[in-house]
Amino acid sequence: MRALKYKPGLLIMVLLMVFGIIAAVGMIGCNPPLESSQFMPGVEIGGIPVQGMNPPQAVLAVEKGINSIYTQEVTFFKDDQEITFKLGDLCQKPDTEAVVNSAWEEERGRSWQEKIARLNRQEKVSYPLTIPYDEAKKNLAVGEWNAKWGVQPKNASLEVDNHRGLVVVAGQDGYQVDVMATFAPLPQQLGLIGNKRVPIIFQVKKPFVTEDQLQNMGELASYSTAYNTGEINRSHNLALAASKINKFLVSPGTVFSTNAAVGERSVANGFRDAKITVGDKFEQGLGGGVCQVSSTLYNACLLAGMEIVERGNHNLAVAYVPLGLDATVAWGSQDFRFRNVTTSPLYIRSIALNGKLTVNIYGDLQFKRHIELSYVVDETIPYITETQRDATLAPGTQKTDHGGQPGYRVRS
Repeated sequence: MRALKYKPGLLIMVLLMVFGIIAAVGMIGCNPPLESSQFMPGVEIGGIPVQGMNPPQAVLAVEKGINSIYTQEVTFFKDDQEITFKLGDLCQKPDTEAVVNSAWEEERGRSWQEKIARLNRQEKVSYPLTIPYDEAKKNLAVGEWNAKWGVQPKNASLEVDNHRGLVVVAGQDGYQVDVMATFAPLPQQLGLIGNKRVPIIFQVKKPFVTEDQLQNMGELASYSTAYNTGEINRSHNLALAASKINKFLVSPGTVFSTNAAVGERSVANGFRDAKITVGDKFEQGLGGGVCQVSSTLYNACLLAGMEIVERGNHNLAVAYVPLGLDATVAWGSQDFRFRNVTTSPLYIRSIALNGKLTVNIYGDLQFKRHIELSYVVDETIPYITETQRDATLAPGTQKTDHGGQPGYRVRS
């Protein structure tokens, strides 16, 4: 058997490797002994040192640091007025356990060579902890600032002048809180110091409808109906509902709702008792007369070529529009809705004066169409007379509760 021969260079290399390992072990021994369940020296989470801690201990340390930072005050100011919050009033609690566990798993995945190199260079390893701001709390503060200092933009609109005709009224710029710019100076990560005094920054908000969009506006359609001014309450309700939709701008592609525009028919909203249709009878009820407004608007929309989204007819024929061309509304159950199918805003003008209700629809004249309305009565349904006993009447006497009215099957 042949004896092994050692080359001097190879022997020196092996010795150097052994000495290097011994030196590395010696360096580890110079540091405080670490258990495998502890973070290495130099590890920070959100700027908070966690070396020598196991994960549960690190969670407590990080939470303590968060609580300390969240008690710090930040002052927002506008001119000479200030509003002070604790930072925690605007934030949510971060999931510290998840952040610590993520850091722990990353540390465990490091090789022993990397750990030895870090110890030798005394490096710090910092894991960021993002501060989660509560959007609902921020929006609440922004809403209060906008209500106090903001100005809503005012859309350009149309007016009808007796001498000049259709006149474009200029819009106005508004001012609202710039949320991103205002909150940008606040700390975004734990351990990073943000500004203690933060200006509330406003940005210009342009009107949605501009003068340029209304330059080519003209009348797309008009429809009028008559009402009896002697019916005081009904005339009041009709004029009130007409005023609610007057000067209404309907943006391109959006749906107009009569109920949303007019609001609930209640005493608090100014409506009175007047004759309404309930089933197959006329009765007194709040808001009688509003259906004439919705029916007049419906016919104007048909003539303007709008898309009818929701429309229902009365159970009884009404006198103010032709058969089959009415549109009933009832708060909470029945609505008249249409969609603006043009690419420009629509402007509704609704005026009730001296027994005449007129609804005009203005829009870009390129969308003006020639439309005629007609109806065909397919069947007339005669009414029947019903006689009922009434114990409150004297024997042999009769009283008419309400007159009969024929029904119709109509195509319009």
